[in-house]
Amino acid sequence: MTTVVFIGAVGRSGTTLLERTLATAGDTVALGEMVHIWNRSVRDDERCGCGAAFSECPFWVAVGARAFGGWDTIDLAALADDRRAVDRNRYIVWLLAPRIAPRAFREAHARLVTVLDALYTAIGDIAVDGHPEVRVVVDSSKHPSYLFLIRSLPAHDVRLLHVVRDPRGVSHSWARRVARPETGEPMEQLGTMRACARWTSHNLLFQLAGMVGVRRRRLAYEHFIEDPASLGRAVDRLVERPAATLAITGADIALGTDHTVSGNPVRFASGVTTVRADDSWRRDMSRRRKIVVSALTTPLRQLYAR
Repeated sequence: MTTVVFIGAVGRSGTTLLERTLATAGDTVALGEMVHIWNRSVRDDERCGCGAAFSECPFWVAVGARAFGGWDTIDLAALADDRRAVDRNRYIVWLLAPRIAPRAFREAHARLVTVLDALYTAIGDIAVDGHPEVRVVVDSSKHPSYLFLIRSLPAHDVRLLHVVRDPRGVSHSWARRVARPETGEPMEQLGTMRACARWTSHNLLFQLAGMVGVRRRRLAYEHFIEDPASLGRAVDRLVERPAATLAITGADIALGTDHTVSGNPVRFASGVTTVRADDSWRRDMSRRRKIVVSALTTPLRQLYAR
């Protein structure tokens, strides 16, 4: 059984760097934001983190062949319909208890589980080929409903690394205009109210996941920045493996090449990367906006500050 460490967070919380850091351990493979694999990778053939087009990446070609006999056998239109019918935060109640859901939901859910179980099984098999020490794959999809979907995969042990960043930093980052490196198109932007609503709702849903039985460890983004080794300690406890799996002794992290399918531009970086605080919100964010974000995210923000 493959252990999947799902990184749950609000977007703009530094999860791509955390995932890449985890992949420096010899027993861990980073996948990127798997929730986007069908559109951005299979359909649009965007670049893998290794630099090759998805259709030319040896890792993903092998995964597609093992899971489905080739990616071209997938009916992407039908799969998209099933995803729209199931993978939404408003359907989490049904994801928790499919038996009470309408028949159409149950059927779409069953089809998705079959496809995703085959996909993650093939990923585990290909990752282990020639590397028997691999025992953990990391999915940085972040979306709550996707976590609740894949937790029902029968052949996988899904555990949650819940990453929390200060909502003022998150809100400031969402307001920036950032281009996706694959297409040059701007990433999604959010205003203050929507950023706060997303920060609150996503974090509460990840709290819920822990309450319904998903193994969970919480890690503050700011704690990782201050002490990168804290990431290794959190995941070691989460997956119950020996301590000191990550050889991190300071702020410099030697990134390798990972076959990530989506994420922040840092997924293409390799070589030594220095972990630095992205705290521009402290000087660039207006005082009024800081007050609004602080007010809207209390008391959850105070809970996470403990």
